[in-house]
Amino acid sequence: MDMHIADDNPVYLSHLNTEEYVDALKDAGIQAAMVKAKPHTGLCYYPTRIGEMHKNLKGYDFFGDMVQKCHEKGIKVVAYYSQIFDNWAYEHHLSWRMVCADGKCFREYRNLSNFRTGRYGIVCPNNPEYREYVRESLQELCQNYEFDGIFLDMPFWPDICFCPSCRERYFKETGKELPRMIDWNNPDFLEYAYRRDQWMTDFAKASTQAVKEIRPNVIVEHQFSRITMPWSDGVSEELMDASDVASGDYYGGFLQQTFINKYYQNVSPRLPFVYHTSRCDPELTYHTTTKTRDELFLHVITALVHNGAFLLVDAINPDGSIVPDVYHRTMKEIYQKTSQYEPYVGGKMIHDVSIWLASHAKYSPDETGKEISEHLHEPGVYLDAPVSAASILRAENIPFSVIGSRNIADDPSKVLILSHVSHIRAEEMDAIERYLLRGGNLLISGPIGSKRLQKLLGVRVTGRTEHTFTYMSPTEAGMQYFEGFSHLAPLTVPMRQTTVEIENPTDLTILAKLTLPYTMTGTGRFAAIHSNPPGIYTDHPAAIEKKLEHGRIIWTAAPIELSKPYMSRLVFFRMVKKLAGSLSLESDAPKYVETLHWIKEGKDYLAVINEQEEPPVVPVDHIHITIPTAYVKAVSLPEGEELPCEASDGKMTITIPHLEIVKMIRLQN
Repeated sequence: MDMHIADDNPVYLSHLNTEEYVDALKDAGIQAAMVKAKPHTGLCYYPTRIGEMHKNLKGYDFFGDMVQKCHEKGIKVVAYYSQIFDNWAYEHHLSWRMVCADGKCFREYRNLSNFRTGRYGIVCPNNPEYREYVRESLQELCQNYEFDGIFLDMPFWPDICFCPSCRERYFKETGKELPRMIDWNNPDFLEYAYRRDQWMTDFAKASTQAVKEIRPNVIVEHQFSRITMPWSDGVSEELMDASDVASGDYYGGFLQQTFINKYYQNVSPRLPFVYHTSRCDPELTYHTTTKTRDELFLHVITALVHNGAFLLVDAINPDGSIVPDVYHRTMKEIYQKTSQYEPYVGGKMIHDVSIWLASHAKYSPDETGKEISEHLHEPGVYLDAPVSAASILRAENIPFSVIGSRNIADDPSKVLILSHVSHIRAEEMDAIERYLLRGGNLLISGPIGSKRLQKLLGVRVTGRTEHTFTYMSPTEAGMQYFEGFSHLAPLTVPMRQTTVEIENPTDLTILAKLTLPYTMTGTGRFAAIHSNPPGIYTDHPAAIEKKLEHGRIIWTAAPIELSKPYMSRLVFFRMVKKLAGSLSLESDAPKYVETLHWIKEGKDYLAVINEQEEPPVVPVDHIHITIPTAYVKAVSLPEGEELPCEASDGKMTITIPHLEIVKMIRLQN
């Protein structure tokens, strides 16, 4: 229950009714409730000697009462505790405040983006006094209450901090002042960005330790949704070293969800991970608007088939009242339906392709030369490219996963996609080399983020094109991928390309060459006034294929997976398909339908999900799925209805006559 409520109006929380709330949770079939202990206001919902209690509670122990009532009803309790976003700490301890590049603190801004609204008091986790306050506060909570899990929210910097604690720590560790300019070509700046990741992980570990010292069996979750945000947040995969499970809230569509659910499944220390999204449509700003049943059902079932738990983020009314229908009708009906699928999930997922989300490379090279204050606050190409790759794989019915750095070396997929990964750390490159030695294949787009990887490819990166609108002209060898394009009609690339020189041509094939417009883009000169037609044909490689002893690498000089034209996206698909070879399943489902495959206790399962982005969800008829298997029967779950299928030549083709939102299938003899 989103419950960051102020206490400057006596109406706020005046209608709080824990009896009604817990009864609603129980009736809905909710297994665990996340209960606010300390929200972003910093005003505790329990008696405290460390901070300050919400005055409108008038001493009433809301948190303690919720814990007791939930446990009486058989509902687990996850305590919610806000870190870093703490208005009370911000107002009472000026030295704890985060300081932005312009010298301002967060509540000095008004009506700007990225939490600069004047509402959020943000303090710095590098401040030793603040860290001790968090420790004492968490231990007070753990000593006074018996809860089952704790969600530690907001472990990130919403901007680059220049507070005295950050400056002092950086100088102590490096002997240098904090950088004021962005330079991704400078190893020192790369290490600075990595150091901030480590600082945030260090803070998260301290919070986890504070909890575990008192309650070692409590499941600790740190907000992990900021893993998709730029480097400035200081959030990396290393945050999982402080967490028992991956957990976080997202407010995008179903492509976003299937992408992040796959990632969470792979990097979470244990399962289920926890996927949160809001009852409000599309997110909490729309306080009074509720998503449709189909949308909420689709959120729940998508998390479930990825071995995840679903957490509904509801929004309490400022007076403390709830919307009962959300629980007694909508979520009750949804959970009654999805609970029937729970016995069948939880196995080993089968996939042919993996996309690497590189959490230490969340930046754009275009930032180089800008002041720190100009850094990107929203996700850029480092996320757009891999998500676009996922959309192509889903559209072409290729089973895929999304992995972290810790998963690379042992990833069982045939193809690993490095989609605009600007920088690869040494330990990550070690894992990539182990993956290749096992016979894996790489598809790399845009930057080649390691000199060791350049050497494997047999090339040396020389820079990037000055032109911001470019082309790839296929060679004869490349026509198998670039079908529909030619020397006269090359593939359009509406962005810069990475330029390379070939240093080791052995087993290297040029698939396409760099082509530039007649005139320099971004100037007043042009050949055709509305466009930048190709006119300068070069011999610089724009796409190459390299045969290694145990696998292959295909590299393109820009992330063509970002292309909007279908013809261009097919080039990317053909490259994936060539590297993957035979697939674990084939399907004729439309592009928004995804099929997942897993093995549990020796049995094969499929889940076919209709991931349309906008309601109402339109049913799909007559989907065919072919799997190489000795099974001869396919049964729809949970109803047990046998589906039409044909078995021959070691393969089985299943027909799904009608798909609404989900069809779960067990294969059997």
